[in-house]
Amino acid sequence: MKKLVQEKEKAIALRKKGLSYNEILKQVPVAKSSLSLWLKDLPLTVAEKRYLRKRCDTNISQGRIKAATAHHDNKLKRDGEIIKAAQTEFSSLATDPLFHVGIALYWAEGAKRSNAFQFVNSDPDMIFIMLEWIQRFTAYKREELGYRLYVHKPYAHLGYERVWAKKLQVSLSQFKKTVIKPTSRGHKKRPNYEGCLRIEVPRSTALFLQITGWTKALVEYHCKR
Repeated sequence: MKKLVQEKEKAIALRKKGLSYNEILKQVPVAKSSLSLWLKDLPLTVAEKRYLRKRCDTNISQGRIKAATAHHDNKLKRDGEIIKAAQTEFSSLATDPLFHVGIALYWAEGAKRSNAFQFVNSDPDMIFIMLEWIQRFTAYKREELGYRLYVHKPYAHLGYERVWAKKLQVSLSQFKKTVIKPTSRGHKKRPNYEGCLRIEVPRSTALFLQITGWTKALVEYHCKR
């Protein structure tokens, strides 16, 4: 009985120091139900309650930081594995000239910061080549892609979305809201200009990482030749 009283006194003292139940149990080996019973009506001063709350918040914050760090480290590891696998895969596709062309085009005109596949250009021929590249070397089909047109304000009423949809032989429903760009010109600088089209591949983080790996391998391949 004396030992139990001592353990209760120690638990109360530790609680007043701001320790959590789990931390107290490491030093006072009793059932958690007993500890809860001892401490549920523990009279704490305002300062002790404030300190206990602050320490609890700190522990939660530290736990979240650790979890976020672990998640970030795991993501970096997974991303690195995808990039490395793509670099290894490059050699099996390197005999196809279109494979090189598509990687180079994306390197020049593709998004680098979005962490997803986005390719923008105003040249229909270049868009055609990129669409063919996507269909041949990725798991995505043309009907799965999204498109977004960027056009200057004076020409927004000309329906270039339909023009592009017809050229690409895709559904107009695949086009997202057009982005209207301001301009000080009242006439076309290029007569054949019909806006810039962006190809968007949905849920394409892994593809973006693949292209990163392929680009690294492309540079190495041509620098060695």
